[in-house]
Amino acid sequence: MNLRDLSIGTKLILAITVVMVGVSTAGSIIIYTYQKRSLDEQILERSRTISELLIQIEDHKLISRVAAEFTKVTGYRLKQTSLEPVNPANAPDDFERKIMEMFKQKNITEYYAVVASSGGKRHFRYMRALRTKEQCISCHPGYSIGELRGSISVVAPYEDIAAAARKNLVYILATLQILTFSIIAVLYSLSRKIVSKPLKELIKEVEGSAKEIQRGEEVKDISVRSNDEIGMLASAFNNLRKSLSESFKRKNEAIESFVYSISHDLKAPLRSIEGFSTALLEDYGDRLEGEAKHYLDRVIASAQKMGVLIDELLEYSRIGRIDLARGDVNIAEVVALALEDSIYEINKKNAKIKISENLPVIKNAEKQRIYQIFTNLISNALKYNDKEVPEIEIGYRDEGDHYLFYVRDNGIGFDMRYHDKIFEIFQRLHREDEYGGTGVGLAMVKKIVETYGGRIWAESKPGEGSTFYFTLPKEVKSG
Repeated sequence: MNLRDLSIGTKLILAITVVMVGVSTAGSIIIYTYQKRSLDEQILERSRTISELLIQIEDHKLISRVAAEFTKVTGYRLKQTSLEPVNPANAPDDFERKIMEMFKQKNITEYYAVVASSGGKRHFRYMRALRTKEQCISCHPGYSIGELRGSISVVAPYEDIAAAARKNLVYILATLQILTFSIIAVLYSLSRKIVSKPLKELIKEVEGSAKEIQRGEEVKDISVRSNDEIGMLASAFNNLRKSLSESFKRKNEAIESFVYSISHDLKAPLRSIEGFSTALLEDYGDRLEGEAKHYLDRVIASAQKMGVLIDELLEYSRIGRIDLARGDVNIAEVVALALEDSIYEINKKNAKIKISENLPVIKNAEKQRIYQIFTNLISNALKYNDKEVPEIEIGYRDEGDHYLFYVRDNGIGFDMRYHDKIFEIFQRLHREDEYGGTGVGLAMVKKIVETYGGRIWAESKPGEGSTFYFTLPKEVKSG
């Protein structure tokens, strides 16, 4: 049997047994445990750890399911509750309601106490406030940022834990006179290595996976390093992740199919609107009076703009669904082609272009998709630039199994609070009369990069320019 597959308690007992063997020549010494902190502090720290884990997930359905799994494993009762719960199962008891009223009136984050139930049995009660963040507003438009939207409630059986602690204390008092500070240090080191480190690693992995789920990215299983309670929690999260990923995939496929169908069906009537409006303007334009000709011009312009938008939507829906010709793609050639297509705007703005030497080759990639990435980023660098001499730098770094590319400019920049918004389809930070566009370009770039297994992000400050980074594998996997 592998040591990693044993329970946490068994691992601690084995660690203590090893120490007992080491000091057996000094007598029959029984070492059961070492207690550094008070009982309340231990339960409080564990409650905080549990609540922090759930809060990082930030999805109320996922929180409820993880809480149920953790309750089953540990005996701690966890739930997400609020003053106005949508799910009756999450309705608060009197204690929870009272504390949430206090959270609502005072600017505090947590509360804990040892509370006696009606049957006289005591429980350690811990509550952590959940307050509305900026990203919550899209799903909860009735809330304000910072407003209380609920709490994480943790209930620990205090009497059971206290009884176990008292039993352990007997062994501690019997062995403290013999144990040396070196043995205490060994026990402390072992306990951290066996319990604290794996738990912290798990929390870190869950935090990262939860953020990737929120961004709609493909999420890999988090590591299951053992079959103990921590391993069970990791397995439970992986099962939930798979269920969510499959659900997201089905929804995305349905949305893409819908976009393709609607966009394709709109092309024919749109061509008719533009064609008949143009014919009407050509045949009867000299007879139109007042604003009639202006209105007709706007109809034609709007139809043309709608046509461009539909074409971009069709192209967006094809990414990842329809494979183009694949082969070795020379990034230097793609960048040159993208710059050539933007030469009019480059000359008009007298822009300076700097390109890194020896740009690499991406194997098994679609040249048209790579071109779309660079042409969109270069176009944006030129468009959102109010400097007398716009400067654009295109470069890369070799990072092992992938390349990190960047497109840097000295343009108007943007507030990093809106970083995620700029990659969403139809999302724009400026009015159309300030900077034209459809709001599809960066969303298309993000989708291509992620389809290839890469990621994209930006760094910017208002008035100081922007740098867009994206990664691509050295060889793109097919399918």
